[in-house]
Amino acid sequence: MKHRTRSNDSAWLFKIRPGDWVLFFTLLGFGLRLHRLDFQPLWGDEGWSVYFATENLLQLIALTAADIHPPLYYLLLKGWFGLMGVGPEAARLLSVLIGTLLIPVLFVLGRRLFGARVGVIAAAIAALMPMAIYYAQEVRMYGLVTLLGAASTYFLVRWQQHIEKPSAGRVYLLGYIATMTAALYTMYYAAFIVLFQLLYTLIVYLRSASRHLNRVLTLAGPFLLVGLLYLPWVIYATPRLLDYIDNKRNVEGYAPLGLARFFSDHIIAFSLGHLPDYMLDYAWVALIAAGLALVGLVFAFLKRPRSALLLCLYLLTPLTIGYLVNLLYPFTPRYFERTLLLAAPAFWLLIAVGLGWLWARHYLFLGLATAGLLLVTLVSLFSFYNWPRYPAEDYRPLLADISAQVTPEDTVLASYQWQLGLYRAYLSAPRPHLFPVPGWGRDWSAAAGGSARLTADLTAIFEQSPRLWFPAYQASGHIWEDEAEQAIADLGYPALLEWYSPQTKLTLAGSGQMPMKPAEAVNFGDRLSLIEAEVGDEVFETGRDIIPIRLVWQKTANLGSEHRVSLRLADAAGRTWTTRDSYPQAGHAFFTDLDIGGLLTDHHGLLTPAGAPPGLYRLLLSVRRIDDAHPLDLLNQAKQPTGAELLLAEVELGEPEPPLAPAALPVQTELMANFGQAARLVGYSLGQPPFKSGEALPLTLFWQSQAEGLEQLSAVVELEDEAGQILVTHDREPLWPATEWRVGTLLRDPHDISLPPTLPPGDYQLFVSLVTGQGDHLTVQGASRLLLGTVTTTERPHNFEAPVPSEPLAVNFSGQVELIGFDLPETSVDAGSTLPLTLYWHSLTTFDQNWKVFVHLIDADGNIKSQQDQIPGAGQFPTTSWVPDEYITDSYNIPIPADLPPGEAAYRLRIGLYDANDFNRMLVVAEGQITGDHVVLESWPISVE
Repeated sequence: MKHRTRSNDSAWLFKIRPGDWVLFFTLLGFGLRLHRLDFQPLWGDEGWSVYFATENLLQLIALTAADIHPPLYYLLLKGWFGLMGVGPEAARLLSVLIGTLLIPVLFVLGRRLFGARVGVIAAAIAALMPMAIYYAQEVRMYGLVTLLGAASTYFLVRWQQHIEKPSAGRVYLLGYIATMTAALYTMYYAAFIVLFQLLYTLIVYLRSASRHLNRVLTLAGPFLLVGLLYLPWVIYATPRLLDYIDNKRNVEGYAPLGLARFFSDHIIAFSLGHLPDYMLDYAWVALIAAGLALVGLVFAFLKRPRSALLLCLYLLTPLTIGYLVNLLYPFTPRYFERTLLLAAPAFWLLIAVGLGWLWARHYLFLGLATAGLLLVTLVSLFSFYNWPRYPAEDYRPLLADISAQVTPEDTVLASYQWQLGLYRAYLSAPRPHLFPVPGWGRDWSAAAGGSARLTADLTAIFEQSPRLWFPAYQASGHIWEDEAEQAIADLGYPALLEWYSPQTKLTLAGSGQMPMKPAEAVNFGDRLSLIEAEVGDEVFETGRDIIPIRLVWQKTANLGSEHRVSLRLADAAGRTWTTRDSYPQAGHAFFTDLDIGGLLTDHHGLLTPAGAPPGLYRLLLSVRRIDDAHPLDLLNQAKQPTGAELLLAEVELGEPEPPLAPAALPVQTELMANFGQAARLVGYSLGQPPFKSGEALPLTLFWQSQAEGLEQLSAVVELEDEAGQILVTHDREPLWPATEWRVGTLLRDPHDISLPPTLPPGDYQLFVSLVTGQGDHLTVQGASRLLLGTVTTTERPHNFEAPVPSEPLAVNFSGQVELIGFDLPETSVDAGSTLPLTLYWHSLTTFDQNWKVFVHLIDADGNIKSQQDQIPGAGQFPTTSWVPDEYITDSYNIPIPADLPPGEAAYRLRIGLYDANDFNRMLVVAEGQITGDHVVLESWPISVE
């Protein structure tokens, strides 16, 4: 069979010039390297790069001498930061440019070795290869050393071709010396490139006819000069480098890889890039690239053996020496193939030679091979662009939260050098004070005698900073980190402990450097006594300041199970704005470990809520059981329960200065929708579905003011059915009037949208608009209102058939509801058990507010001995969902205290309804007259045994 061939390189593919193709592939490669540049986070090694590059020049050189890589890349990055500023995308852009330059370099090298066709194909491969793109987006030196290695090889080839004409080859000689020296100052493994070039030169010399001494000196001269230029660094860095390598080997403890595994892993990486776990089963498709490279190698040895020798040594010398190093000093973490990326250009050039051979002889095989290679490349690139590589090391959410609330007066601890690099990259100016932990933790460790320095350093930090942020990386252990957290709990006021990944948690603590005012001492359930309490006394900025709370506990009896301290900040209407639940001393102490009569000093901080309106708030304290959040009762001097929460203090919140960033708001759905020139709706949050008819739809709107001196504005929320009919309209001014807003003001604006109890179940569209006092709607996205989303409602089943209680009653509460009876299966119970009770209610109307039922177990003097309060039906039947003539079955299990004194017919049940916001009770009415605010079941006494 005769195959079509084309021998003229300049005539291939419609006579388009190779230079035009190279320009096309260079631009394509640049675009691919720019694509989703901000998708992947900077990870630990990239943090090291930023750390080195942001140190002063002398410190940079000294630090890299003790590191695993020389300083050139970091020096370039430092200069780049001087031009572009410090930031993750800016840092990656330097790698993008370096990676893009590799494309034309492989073209000229391929053209010099095998002709223009192979050069263009090599440029296309370099533009598309996932491994090349991967490290053209990473803030590391692997792309740079690969570029310099390829460039030095090109210059070496060109110089040796002009060796008989020194003047013509001088530029190439200087180019080789510069690029090879730069490669050695970029990465120590660049020595493998020098070695392959030296072997190639030696073999070519031994096979040449001219072997006189002058030629030996001429050929060896560039290598000697490169060595002399590199010698100062070798002398300076070698002692530190050897110590580093020895320590690294002892700490990391990697196992060496076998020969087949080592080489196959690199070929797969060079062909497909770093595969995610879900693609590992498809690693065999790397055989397409490997097969093409093998075809190229065979063809090259047949047609151009000298060029084939160069590529063979270029690929195999680094891999072989890398394998031997792996046996002695194994370093095989995930993606370890990056360390030998400098050999990949040889592999890609061999693929190009193989495709070039097929181009000239087998169009069908060429098409199949190209299609297969392109398909696997595109699949791998799709994974690269969409699969998070380092999710556990993504510091962006953590640092975004810090950045939204931090001030230049705050302090952020850095436990590792790479952490400090990430802070400098992601925290924009003006940055908080970044405090490198002395000895990177070693000098704070108690085992190293660092406890005194830990205390002294933290004391100094709290004296100068209002807040301390501690992102603790715990993948490598957390001995000194735990000691630091304990010291922070003792010296400061911990307000936040949040895990951002299985290995990273953030602690935030306030300094408490402010006047303190005393709070009331109180008895919690005759088990714990709060014998001393203090609360910070100043105006606190919302979303930024931490309210310090100092508590001194005394354990008076066994608690039976573990309890936590619960803090709640509520407004005058009883609405909760923020809470904090914690074990004592931020989890470093437990009430169960405290001896009876023992004292425990307990510091807590409460981070004020972002977006809360300025004003007075109630700071409430309770102690709750871990298992079910049941609170200990507050007891008065007569040992009578007076509630579950202690009012520690009234605190005043003020506007933050400067205003917080919108990222500080706890937005569920982000919108960033502008309403005219007045305000931006940052987003909103909805409660958890299902949303039932008759209940409130909890909607919180998050606003950011765009102007000041605004007129009166109201937020109008509408619920619209599929036919476009508005079934619910909620119109209310924001909690903080717009007339008081300033530019940048953030407002968290909660709304409880009452869903009528007769609202049919279905899907409804939820709209919001801002309306002026004159009734004008502010324009938002070209309309008068903004669609928030679709809300699905369900209907609670209603019972209109009258039940038959075992004990009928007729107690009318305010003409709205009637207690028609109850079931009381037993009237004699054991202490420590429960008393079952079922109430039957008859709704006489609809309700516009939610009432809670209280059932008190009282003694002969009316003192409460036990109680159970709940929304009817344990929350299933809120009064706002009741309709006229409906009957409600409402069950209770009233706990009987184990220490309740026994008595025959000694107790009664007291029943009523109250508003949980203001504790006002619903009144009992008989024959048009108010008779009280509760009913006592006098005829049904309770006996306790």
